[in-house]
Amino acid sequence: MRIFLILIGVIMGLIAEDFVVIANKNSPITTIGKSELKSIYLKKRRFWNETKLVALNLPPNNTLRQNFEKDILEMNPSQLETYWMKQHYSGHRPPYRLKSMKSVLLFVKKVKGAIGYIPYSLASKDVKIIYRSTH
Repeated sequence: MRIFLILIGVIMGLIAEDFVVIANKNSPITTIGKSELKSIYLKKRRFWNETKLVALNLPPNNTLRQNFEKDILEMNPSQLETYWMKQHYSGHRPPYRLKSMKSVLLFVKKVKGAIGYIPYSLASKDVKIIYRSTH
């Protein structure tokens, strides 16, 4: 029972915690707004100046991804599925999906055009915070 209560606390903490969108330290992006993020994650914007952007997603069942999609993309899972089905026929693919927040952080550290979202508590000096959610 105690372990169950601890797990509930951890899950609730993740649900309530603000997320940040991070970029590589050498990224030309310093700050970004919701509409620009939406454009990048829907693959309508692919470059920032000359830097090719690489948007990163977490798995669909991840709570942080669900919060990101609700807050930034303003779409539910079925709307996103429909959007990407239509985009598929135009040769567009959804953002890369990584297995964990740690892998998002590591990818962003290594790739100049990469951006991803993680909990604020995981952000480090090795990346640049370009957006912070406010719940």
